[in-house]
Amino acid sequence: MVVLFVDALGWRLCEAHPGFAPGLQHRRAVATILGFSSGALPTAFTGRMPEEHGRFLMYRRAGHTSVFAGFERLAWLPKRLQRSWRLSRLLTRLVEQRGVRGYFNLYDIPPARLAAFDLPEQDDIFRPGGLPVDSIWDSLERRGLAWQGWNWRTRERDALAALLERVRMGNEDMLFLYTAELDATLHHEGSKGVGVQSKLDDYNAWLASVQQAAGERGRPLWLYLCSDHGMVDVTRTSDVRAVLARLPERDGRDYDVFLDSTMARFWWRRDGVRERVRSALGQAQGGHWLRPEELSAAQCAFADHAYGEDLFLLDPGVLMVPSYMGSRPLAAMHGYDASHPDMVALLASNRPIPVGVSHLHHLRGFLEHELDALQAVVA
Repeated sequence: MVVLFVDALGWRLCEAHPGFAPGLQHRRAVATILGFSSGALPTAFTGRMPEEHGRFLMYRRAGHTSVFAGFERLAWLPKRLQRSWRLSRLLTRLVEQRGVRGYFNLYDIPPARLAAFDLPEQDDIFRPGGLPVDSIWDSLERRGLAWQGWNWRTRERDALAALLERVRMGNEDMLFLYTAELDATLHHEGSKGVGVQSKLDDYNAWLASVQQAAGERGRPLWLYLCSDHGMVDVTRTSDVRAVLARLPERDGRDYDVFLDSTMARFWWRRDGVRERVRSALGQAQGGHWLRPEELSAAQCAFADHAYGEDLFLLDPGVLMVPSYMGSRPLAAMHGYDASHPDMVALLASNRPIPVGVSHLHHLRGFLEHELDALQAVVA
């Protein structure tokens, strides 16, 4: 089994390139979740929705402890130093020294505000025991299957070459590769970018090489291509921070806010603040406050409000600029309403895909079924 997991490889992007991956004749549009890869990947790997596995967004509100404890003292530094990339690098190393092995980025989060938040992903989600609930990696360990995986820690070119070499020479039962380089290219160029087409051509050539290598070796190959979400081209920006700045209420005093690329998440500190902020943003164009029933339907309603008491979600194609994720416009973004057609993910294979596989949280079950079949063949 060879699984290539390409972050942001959406169903519509593939449909716009009809010659893509011709050897994978079984294809399925796969619904995704609200949010970003920090919630989508655990959903794919565990077969459970965010409310069950506990992961939703990269940052949540700090509890009794936080990996950013003590960072509030950075407020005493001059503003120029707080914006320094050298300080950001230093703080990143400090967080890693505190034991964080998962993916994170400090982006443009004000350093002194970091202490109000924490990182849910502190372990390696690509290994057994790396998620709060049972995952496909735990299953591989229980099954005693030989497998090898590559993820964002390895440059895509090197990882693709290494996996191809294992197909040629190795004896693993399963090989898995996750890459986020297409995601980065889409952010920079948009869906019609030259670099995006080049990436798809590279994947095409690699998939063909894997099939050829397996064929030359005489070893049956079960090949799977999947993703966690698609990508929406950005059409305009929204300055939520400017709206908040016009209010007398202040972040860190009257409320706490985290400004993701597509949503603003609030925790309220004082009475009356919620109504004024909601009214101010409600008058702004380009988004809406998520209703409790919307969060419940998305299975992202957390009883402890760790990811926000109130969430303001921008419309598909609207990008928050500036945000804690960046101060410059991008060509494309995800993290919108999961029902938008461009947000839909992809599953393709040279093996039949059961009719019931239609959502990201079905991916783990599908791969488990395939592993059952693989073990039966090996036995």
